[in-house]
Amino acid sequence: MLRENEIVVTQTKALGRDEFAIENAHGDVLGTARQTLKMSDLVKASRGVEVFDTGGRHVLSIEDPVDFIRDTYAVHLVEPQMQLARLTKRFAWIGAKFDVEIAGFPGVEIVGEVFQLNYTLTSQGREIARVDAEYSGMGRAMMGKTSYRVRIQPGLDERQHAAIIGIALAIDMRRAKMRRRSG
Repeated sequence: MLRENEIVVTQTKALGRDEFAIENAHGDVLGTARQTLKMSDLVKASRGVEVFDTGGRHVLSIEDPVDFIRDTYAVHLVEPQMQLARLTKRFAWIGAKFDVEIAGFPGVEIVGEVFQLNYTLTSQGREIARVDAEYSGMGRAMMGKTSYRVRIQPGLDERQHAAIIGIALAIDMRRAKMRRRSG
C-alpha cells in the first residue's frame, strides 16, 4: 500500500467504529483502517485511526488529540516510530483551511474543497497528490459512508506515501467530527 501511486479508500462501516478498506486501482485489497476506540477517548473526545497492511501488521496511526482552539491531527509511522505529517486547522470564515507539514516537503498546501473530498496537496506549487470523492451508491451515501481515490505522484518514497494516506484519513476524520457536531 505504501508503494502504490493510486489507492481507493472505501468506508465499510460508519456506525460505532468507522472502518475502511484500502485497495489498489484494480480492486486488490492492500490493507484496512479502523477507528480506535478506547475508554479514554470517551472522556476526552479524541479519536484516532490505525492502518494495517494485508498481513494485519499495524503500519500507520492518525491521531486527533484534544484541542481547545485549533483542531490538530498527527500522522505517525509505527516502525520506525516517527511523526510523518501534521495538520492544524486555521481560522477561515468560509470552508476549511489547514496548515500542513509533511517531512521532506516544504510549503505544503491543500488546494480545493476538503469537505467535498476533492483536493490537491501541493509542495511549493507542485502537485504531490490528488484526492477525489467517488460516488458509491445512494444507500452508502445515506449511511454516511465515503469512498475516495488518492493519486500520488510517482517518485515519492514509502514515508511520503504514508504521510499522504494519513492526511487523507485525517481530513476524513475532521469531516466525520463536523458531521457529528452538526446533528
